[in-house]
Amino acid sequence: MKKIAICAVVLLSGCASISKDECMIGDWYSLGVNDGQRGVLATQFRTYQKECAEYGVQPDFKAYNQGHSQGLVSYCDYPHGEAHGRSGAEYNTACTGNLEPAFRQGYQVGIRWYKAKKVVDDIVTDINNLEYRIKNLDDELYRTNQQIAAENNASNRANLLYRTDRIRAEMQDYAAEIGRLQVQLAHAEHEFQQVDR
Repeated sequence: MKKIAICAVVLLSGCASISKDECMIGDWYSLGVNDGQRGVLATQFRTYQKECAEYGVQPDFKAYNQGHSQGLVSYCDYPHGEAHGRSGAEYNTACTGNLEPAFRQGYQVGIRWYKAKKVVDDIVTDINNLEYRIKNLDDELYRTNQQIAAENNASNRANLLYRTDRIRAEMQDYAAEIGRLQVQLAHAEHEFQQVDR
């Protein structure tokens, strides 16, 4: 369970564990290719070194690195860069040299899409939260009005009426805030449409 949690946090570091059989077989080139194709940093090799040392195996960095470089050729392109950006992840530094420009260009497009969509999503969330509060207040107003109808004590009725005034005022504030947010949402959706292509 602990390893799964760590993997979720350190997604691009590879987080791949290596089995005893994989250590003994030692196909470091293929392992490097696989990691490179997934955009995993070459520093993942250190994890393999540590884990294979438990079985008395010393991984071959040269073979791994050659495979990793080959794998990066298929990963470090515009589509993968854009997909990485759209996920909202930080820039992947695995792509370097001649492989970087296309990946970086795709990432910049993807991260703009992610940020624009996040603005829309955040505003929608805020509106939904306010609407939920208004609904709760409306329910409270209904219950308070029922109490007023059943209350014979003048002082208690006055307190309940005061409470209904406060509830209505709060509902109006929330409704006004929703109105402002809806204006922002229209603008944010327009901005998102510009990058959602």
